[in-house]
Amino acid sequence: MTNGIKKSDLSLFIDQCEPLLKGIPLPCYILDLEGNIVFSNRAAQRLTGYKRDKANHRNFLSLLQEDGIGKTINHVNAVLKGERKSFQIPITHSSGSRMMANILSTPVEIGGQIQGICGFIIDASQGLEATPAIPGNGYENFTNTDICLWSLDVHTLGTISISPVCQSIFGYSEEEFLFDNYLGEKIIHPIDQYVVFKQRELLTKGQAVLQEYRIIRKNGEYRWISDFIIPIFDGVTNDPIRLDRIVIDITERKKAEEELTYLAYHDSLTGLPNRRKLDDDLHQLIREAQELDQIVGIVFLDLDRFKYINDSLGHKMGDKVLQIIADRLRASLRSDDIISRQGGDEFVVLLKSVKSRQVITEMAARLNQVIAEPIRIKEHVFVLRASIGISIYPDHDQEPDALIQKADQAMYLAKENGGGIQPYQAEMAKSLSRKLLLEQSLNKAIEQNELYLEYQPIVDVYQKEIIGLEALLRWKHPILGQISPGEFIPIAEETDLIITISNWVLSTACKQRRIWADQGLPPFYISVNIAARHIQRGSFIQNIKDTLDRYKLPPRLLKIEITERTAMTDVEKTLTIIKKLQDFGIDIILDDFGIGYSSISYLVQYPFNTIKIDKSFIHGLGNKNQQAVCRALVAMGRNLGMKVVAEGVETLEQYHYLCSLSCHNMQGYYFSKPTPVDKVGEFFKNQGDGSVGPKALLS
Repeated sequence: MTNGIKKSDLSLFIDQCEPLLKGIPLPCYILDLEGNIVFSNRAAQRLTGYKRDKANHRNFLSLLQEDGIGKTINHVNAVLKGERKSFQIPITHSSGSRMMANILSTPVEIGGQIQGICGFIIDASQGLEATPAIPGNGYENFTNTDICLWSLDVHTLGTISISPVCQSIFGYSEEEFLFDNYLGEKIIHPIDQYVVFKQRELLTKGQAVLQEYRIIRKNGEYRWISDFIIPIFDGVTNDPIRLDRIVIDITERKKAEEELTYLAYHDSLTGLPNRRKLDDDLHQLIREAQELDQIVGIVFLDLDRFKYINDSLGHKMGDKVLQIIADRLRASLRSDDIISRQGGDEFVVLLKSVKSRQVITEMAARLNQVIAEPIRIKEHVFVLRASIGISIYPDHDQEPDALIQKADQAMYLAKENGGGIQPYQAEMAKSLSRKLLLEQSLNKAIEQNELYLEYQPIVDVYQKEIIGLEALLRWKHPILGQISPGEFIPIAEETDLIITISNWVLSTACKQRRIWADQGLPPFYISVNIAARHIQRGSFIQNIKDTLDRYKLPPRLLKIEITERTAMTDVEKTLTIIKKLQDFGIDIILDDFGIGYSSISYLVQYPFNTIKIDKSFIHGLGNKNQQAVCRALVAMGRNLGMKVVAEGVETLEQYHYLCSLSCHNMQGYYFSKPTPVDKVGEFFKNQGDGSVGPKALLS
């Protein structure tokens, strides 16, 4: 680089800026001193059509029309002298078309030296007209953007310059910030002040600081902001002279995060805490019980013969019954007790501060009575019973997972004995015939050809074509019949058996894809689900490569689906594995999106190509709140540059609503149930004649 500037300094700046700039909606880029684009966010890539090539950086001048190069060079030279400049220039889209762009450039200073340029770009044709210049600020054409640019004197904290958009965020005018040097500190929410000021101590060490905190606007309203502060140093003395800030209002994003946090810890059907929330609550209860020398009761409930309601009257009726049962159980408990839906027709109740073990049994009996009360829905009357298992802290174990497992075992034994209440007993595991039988049978299921795959299409409804098939694992036991994946996969995940099964699924799906390719079927991809235990294996990536090589499949025909739980298992290692797979050409799909994220930052951190919106959000689209959440999830994925697939589409109404959101990749029973391998070819008989829908795919 020129002027003796080290490239690593600019790289460090990019590393610090990237978490903020990557996700903002305004197109942004960073140039080095030679004008090479060393960073561009997704918004810039979408606007220009160019993807940044790390190995061969594109020079910014290559995007320009010939008549704008001279003007741009003058602009760049001024910015490299320390000015903030804005101008309008025609640039060339990757398609070859010409577009007018408003550009704001600010110098990147590190250690008192200008090392590059940070630029923001807006398509002038999208209605953002040039506005009168603000003397000395260089914010022309950016009055209406949603990014606040703000410079402070490092000694007095007085405002040197501030863009007009800041008033829309803070509610205070430019004059008020210029008059009161400490206004920027006064508006910080009192709850956040300590953490904010503590983190800002890093500024004195020359480090940039990225913070998210609440502010109190002039009208008293609270808002969340993202505040990126860069210290600027004197080139001679190396003393700090200025703080440059980029502020964005992230209130809507925080609201979305709060909604997702709630969804991550609550069951969407009943509103009860889910398994993850139960795990957190049980850990907390045990800590309290240890300190106070108390006992905790764990009551595991499973509704008997509930499957027959779903099978005979449909899932909507079954869902209504579950909601009524959940409301009854919740109303019958004490305020300190906790109830959770584990999934399906299973519930767990945590009994806190009970005086005796007998009270736990009495509470379980009362819950069973509540469940047994007749349920009347239209012309139907249901009378249900439950199988209930009980474990007690500290009698049966001191670990939360073990206590849940033992209550579960007691429940299974109660079910085998015809229902009722069963406390855990030390020798109980020997009596658990079904679970043990499944675990033992799983070891032989592959070699005895009991496992098989079915395939469900992923459809691009705009292009009217199938773009992929998800491989779904099935097991037909010779004695027990069809076993639900929700029952046998958790058993496999408890041991390394899941590795053997996952490898079989991967190999079988790739082998079948080779057969379809040889038959001349279109170039759709196959997606397979990979468990956390499997992806963490050191041989995982090589196994993927060997499998593709064995069946002579290009990587683009295979996609890997992982859940949030898998992504959050050993984050650093998992992130490395994902990036290696993507470098090899394999796309990664985040499955069940929306039910497991407590923070959008995880989504930004991982380089997912595609997200699948969980079917629970699609099934609830008749509810306006669910529609709002679904709309937010689709917009969130698209704003982050990801493809969005809606799972579980079953009705015409759901299909039309998703189309209205421009979510055009869908999967579900509306198009096809999971289909045996010998029927897949029929999917493509009608493709291309404009008939993608139930009739075309179910014929």
